[in-house]
Amino acid sequence: MTSAYVLDSHLSKFGKTDSDYQSLSYDTANHLLKKNPGFIPEFLIFACMAPERYTGEIFLPAKIKEDLGLSSLFAIRSETASSSGASALHLARYLLLSGKFKRGIVIGTEVMSRLPREENNLLLGSVLSSQQRNLAMSMAQGGALTATRYLRDFGYTRKELFRLSKKLHDNGLENKIAHIQKNLSEEEYFSSPMFSSPLCLYDISPLSDGSCALLLETDPARLKKDRKKIEITGTGHGLGQVNGVPGGLSFPASKSAFEQAYSESGKKSSDIQVAELHDAFTIFEIIAAEDAGLFPQGKALANVAEGITDKRGRLPINPSGGLKTRGHPVGVSGLAQVAELCEFMNGNDADTALSLSIGGLGVNNFATILEAKK
Repeated sequence: MTSAYVLDSHLSKFGKTDSDYQSLSYDTANHLLKKNPGFIPEFLIFACMAPERYTGEIFLPAKIKEDLGLSSLFAIRSETASSSGASALHLARYLLLSGKFKRGIVIGTEVMSRLPREENNLLLGSVLSSQQRNLAMSMAQGGALTATRYLRDFGYTRKELFRLSKKLHDNGLENKIAHIQKNLSEEEYFSSPMFSSPLCLYDISPLSDGSCALLLETDPARLKKDRKKIEITGTGHGLGQVNGVPGGLSFPASKSAFEQAYSESGKKSSDIQVAELHDAFTIFEIIAAEDAGLFPQGKALANVAEGITDKRGRLPINPSGGLKTRGHPVGVSGLAQVAELCEFMNGNDADTALSLSIGGLGVNNFATILEAKK
């Protein structure tokens, strides 16, 4: 039975870069391949959302392959908006499990800083339905509708949202590649600009540049002896309705993705020891944790307040700082989550990990389960 392992990964610094997509992708992938000189990929999958809009670049998989000096291989692009990195990873795993390929490289890159915030918001909002856009709705407003209902229905206040944001900022302080490294105070949180009530500046992920590359391998004998053998044992996908009504307390696409990943891996929610969950808006971490069955509905935010999900808590969630502080180069985030989980698992006792990457407003979602094998 073929298995797909994460051999190694490399993350660029997230934030703002002067590089273009092609150059940044080359730098990240070349660094990784130089660390693994015997690795010869048989395919290259490139993940991004809209390089044509950001920098005017096209035909990137072939150009990146050429820059890396690779021989002819299968090279394609995967684009599912903000879950593009995860969709590329899942596609890579399917190629390996098919038996057609034995190893490959997945690269995700985004250069979002070239457009002003207003244009970025319009571009990101293009994934919304025409009906939602006709109402002048933004992605942040969609997140705010969910946050408003969650706080109201389960009796929370913005003080609990601050505790969630504070956790993510504290984690970002320890992540050397994070876009935001800030010791957030309660005063700063409550005096910051309100983007869409109840979500303020510190509840929304930044517009980031960044890149990530992963090497996938089917032969466990080729894995590094000084690192855990991390296998992708479960993947799941959910595709919801673009025209769905925003503001729900659950994303059906996420629940479907989690159910498939659990079923394929043979794991249950109680087996998960660490998770990286899509938090373009802080409330999305809470919804994802409950959709994954890590906490009962309405209880996840209370567990954050109690420190259960802290980096050194019983069940760390977003120990990297999440999209909120590591940064959110949209087409990269799903790939970066897996790279961060592999690093966490290698430095801690956790042997079973879960990620969720969301495309659009909870529409095109991918769940991944990683296990460290002996």
